Amino acid sequence: MGAKSGEECRDLAKGMMRMLRGRLKLRGMDLRKGKALASKYLPYAEDYDPDYVDFLKGYAEAAGLDFDELFVHFCLDEKGYCTDIAVNADVTADGSVLSAHTEDWAPEYAGHAVLIRGRPRSGPRFLALSLSGAEIDCGMNSEGISFTGNSLYPDDGRIGIPKLFTARRILASKCVGDAITAAFPDRRASSYNHNICHSSGEMVSIEGSATDFSVIYAEDGWLVHTNHYLTDRMAKHETVFTSPSGCSPGNAPSTILRYNRARRLLKQSLGEVTVEVLKSIMNDHFNHPQSICCHADESLSAEDRSATIFAVVFDLSGFEAHICPTNPCSGVYRKYSLDADV
Repeated sequence: MGAKSGEECRDLAKGMMRMLRGRLKLRGMDLRKGKALASKYLPYAEDYDPDYVDFLKGYAEAAGLDFDELFVHFCLDEKGYCTDIAVNADVTADGSVLSAHTEDWAPEYAGHAVLIRGRPRSGPRFLALSLSGAEIDCGMNSEGISFTGNSLYPDDGRIGIPKLFTARRILASKCVGDAITAAFPDRRASSYNHNICHSSGEMVSIEGSATDFSVIYAEDGWLVHTNHYLTDRMAKHETVFTSPSGCSPGNAPSTILRYNRARRLLKQSLGEVTVEVLKSIMNDHFNHPQSICCHADESLSAEDRSATIFAVVFDLSGFEAHICPTNPCSGVYRKYSLDADV
């Protein structure tokens, strides 16, 4: 599977590595130092998910990359801002279960969204959105489980399992309990907020760090999460408003505004929520350019600029994904089925 993805995405893969070198330079690192740092994470990754390591080795070989360089990408603990919404039959117009996500990241990654339709030799089939066909960002599987995630900025990062590695294991899960276990391995380097949904309508948002986590359960049929901690338990780990830690103080208020804006817009449609309603929320430009539909803010440094590079609504009732591969305000959504042949 990795070799096929690497072959299909060869040009994107090489572009991703050029951007990696640029991001290392902004951190005051060269590729040699980046590889030395990543080598400390590799044993944890191999122990946690050797299949994904094999996937990436196949990807690197087919794309003409050095695996050690590719693995650096998975260890930088970087990600942009995102907005997630999940709803179930309590609030949808037709009883469906839906999970929506905007992927906000460096603008130069525009065009790097790749859809993967995976059929492993064992385990559930899956439909996943990735960057360049290598880094899995969100998805759904044939057991009716979906996951999306939001970057968080905790104070307890460490050497361990790269947080990007949890995605494939979540998609390999056959029940929600297994998905939660996969999302929070004991020796994780850090963590996202994971929004995990099931076609039955059960939905959880799990805020994590390297050493702690807290669960938000959807009791009213809906959830919204952005890029800051909501629970008291995890607030002590928050750095987004006190230290850059991957994002600048200049764009930190965006997470508060997007969170409350998405909640307000969603509340207006409770009981009548559809895929189209969620698309309209993801199109929203309140607080532009740092809005739910995010556009690059030229007033920020290049390192801190972010833009929505794709948006998706997973329909867990119909096993379909509605995907826009660019800013949702200007792009076109296409519908993909988990079980389609092409």
